[in-house]
Amino acid sequence: MQLISVGGYFLNYFLIKNRIMKNLSNENSEDIERLRIENELKKMKLMLEHGAVFSEPTGENLLDPGLENAFLNSIEEFEKNYQSAVSIALYDFIGRPEYTFADMIPDSQINEHLARITNILGENEIRLDTICQVDDREVYRFITEELFLHEMENMRIKGMMHCFTYEEFYPNHEYDIRQNCTEGIKSFLNKKSEYYTTFFTKESENDLWLKSFRDSFKSFSIKHFDIANLTFDKENAAVIFNIDFKATIESSVEKQHYSGKGSMELVYRYDFWCIQKIIFPEILN
Repeated sequence: MQLISVGGYFLNYFLIKNRIMKNLSNENSEDIERLRIENELKKMKLMLEHGAVFSEPTGENLLDPGLENAFLNSIEEFEKNYQSAVSIALYDFIGRPEYTFADMIPDSQINEHLARITNILGENEIRLDTICQVDDREVYRFITEELFLHEMENMRIKGMMHCFTYEEFYPNHEYDIRQNCTEGIKSFLNKKSEYYTTFFTKESENDLWLKSFRDSFKSFSIKHFDIANLTFDKENAAVIFNIDFKATIESSVEKQHYSGKGSMELVYRYDFWCIQKIIFPEILN
């Protein structure tokens, strides 16, 4: 099943596409232009009334106007139903199926029980994902002992999924730290984008040394980066990394080569690990 996110809404691509293919086959250029105008008005209405945010696709990622129109109609239907929806336990939403407690299932049968419960969730347009590797028994236990009790809106819209992620309930801090360090370093050493600020605290974003270091170079090329060691508690993390990169000096073709061990400090704020400090290795002679 392919899901597409539009303004934060997850929609079943194949179901919606099949629903509108017959209507698109005979449309001419005037119909397509009419749909484009209608889509822009729908997006403005959703933004004003519901605070929706829409990214603007470009190039090959441009949506067909008819497909985008179907997406927007589904979002409007969602918002309309959401206003009057009442909360219900997920277990009640899926029809209170029979199941066996995790600690009563032998190892040889846990996959079978998990597959059955996952199929029932899918039939009710509910999806659970895991970012990291999680044991099948733990996934089954989480579904039956915790997700079943989760309160959700009692509403069903064809083609729209209720999506959950295990790590939203049980964050994998080591994974998040590794990801944010890796993406933070790559973004910081990418002069074509200012996206690196996403991974930094406000203090480090405005750190004069870091700003001066980044502004001193026209471009960077990373040959290698890996995390050698990390430690963390509930609020702070310390990371040792190995890196090898070259930096081209601004207004010059001269390059400086940095290679060796570096370090980072991170803080946990608003459920996100932010880079607070970076120390790069010395320049190679």
